Amino acid sequence: MTPAPALVAAVIAQSWPVWWTAALIGSASMVVGIGVAAAVRRRNAMLLARAQNAEASAMRVLASEERFRRLFDRGADPQLLCDGQRVIAANPAATALLADGRSELLIGLTPATLTRDAEAPVDEDAVAYETMATTVDGTVIPVSLRRTRIPLDAGEVVHYQLRDLRDTKRLESERRELESQLLASQRLEALGTLAGGVAHDFNNLLTVIRANAELAQIAIVEHDHEGVAESLTAVVQASDRARDIVKQILLFSRRSVPAHARINLAALITDTQTLLRATIPTTVQLLVEVRDANAWINGDATQMQQLLLNLCSNAEHAMRITAGGMLRVTVDSVTLNSDQYSVRHPHLAHGAYVRLAVSDSGAGMGADVRERIFEPFFTTKAVGEGTGLGLAVLHGIVMSHHGSVHVESSEGQGSTFELLFRLVNPAVEGASSMLTTPAFAAAVPTARERIAVGDDAPLILIVDDEPGILRATERGLTSAGMRVLTASSATMALELLAGRDDFALLITDQTMPGMTGLGLAEQVRAKRPTLPIILSTGYAGLVSAERLQQVRIEMVLEKPYTLSQLTDAIQGALRAARRARVTQQA
Repeated sequence: MTPAPALVAAVIAQSWPVWWTAALIGSASMVVGIGVAAAVRRRNAMLLARAQNAEASAMRVLASEERFRRLFDRGADPQLLCDGQRVIAANPAATALLADGRSELLIGLTPATLTRDAEAPVDEDAVAYETMATTVDGTVIPVSLRRTRIPLDAGEVVHYQLRDLRDTKRLESERRELESQLLASQRLEALGTLAGGVAHDFNNLLTVIRANAELAQIAIVEHDHEGVAESLTAVVQASDRARDIVKQILLFSRRSVPAHARINLAALITDTQTLLRATIPTTVQLLVEVRDANAWINGDATQMQQLLLNLCSNAEHAMRITAGGMLRVTVDSVTLNSDQYSVRHPHLAHGAYVRLAVSDSGAGMGADVRERIFEPFFTTKAVGEGTGLGLAVLHGIVMSHHGSVHVESSEGQGSTFELLFRLVNPAVEGASSMLTTPAFAAAVPTARERIAVGDDAPLILIVDDEPGILRATERGLTSAGMRVLTASSATMALELLAGRDDFALLITDQTMPGMTGLGLAEQVRAKRPTLPIILSTGYAGLVSAERLQQVRIEMVLEKPYTLSQLTDAIQGALRAARRARVTQQA
């Protein structure tokens, strides 16, 4: 018996028309063809899209390369391309800067030869720094350099972009020179303002000296020993006051590069008080209050002194309308937190500061003037009385010391200038001097009682172009038990030294016509290498310690000096010479 499924299939086969089968096969083929065609179209579309993307990417790369090429070739800044070892391309700006327009001279050179690339960090992909570039003819040029590493499939390319800094450096140098000239100009203006007061004080001192000298002459004739002593004491005191004023003027007027060091502002202001008093009319009462003796700051002593003189000069000028008044200078230390000082000096960080306040009882200023006082060339003084640079320079000095200035003033109520500087540790723990002692300052003897050098009566040669100094020094040393010969010039001194060999010591002035004291010492050292030499000068700050060491100057004696200082210096120099001879013999 035939199974049912097979029977059904047989019946269908016998009853299914042949053309139906053909139609079915054709339909199936058509469906398969349509699917294949669709797949082909999709593949073709995908391939086309990939090709278009690749073409677009290639176009973008070409466009990017073209833009880079344009920027490279037409860039105003010099640019170099290196393969890591050698220069492979240089734009016209780089060729003009480094090779005088001849690009073939750059190709193949190492980057370090041109740009000192070894100075830059090697592990950074992009770095910018200032360095020196060397041209093919050996000229060294300051440049700003930016180095960028560019990774590529075939390796790595390093791109260098340079910027010539010669003009920038020149402008910076000119700016510094102009600032220096501005400071010098303002310092001269301040000196001119102070000259009248100094001249007045010197005239008073000369009056005291001359009057007491005449009184001493009269007292000698009358055998009035007490009168002689009193008059000569007054002469010595007046001379000391004049010496202090001159010393401060020399310190203030010297031209030097600002040198920041640890200085005691309280001690500096105390030392400047003599000069202040000499330059301020007696109608103005000067009161200096030092509330903190260890007011150490990091700054330049000369600029601090100039700053103080400017403030006091302006204060004195403001009190001319009121025919005098009170000028108060205060030094103390404060702490900035949330108090009134922080409000007045908002840009300063919290911490300890030295406070310098200068107050006057003068005419004061309105708000419109107060807002402009630090502008260069702004002044309320009459023509010929000021250039308007004083407070502008003051502001610049304060800013260069990282300090702050605050002004309080109102018309008819006077003015107060408050300056803050960061408090620092003293240069020497517990010290209270204005500055650390220079190396050669320790060699300057201190005054003490006059002592004769000894019975051997050493022969001293004194050289100075001032006859009065020669005569006074000769008399003083003769009375101290020494033999003395004098010379009014370096040439005369060399002749005396050539004619005899029994000189025990040479004392020479520094500033003389024809040849300086150091020049004389150099020539003496060539012939008499062991002869002790003392250099006498009116301003030791003009002589460098290095030059003194080169010439082997035993001591420096600053004018004006006392007789006891002179004899002490001679004893010290002779003792040092004896020790040197003993050391050599041993």
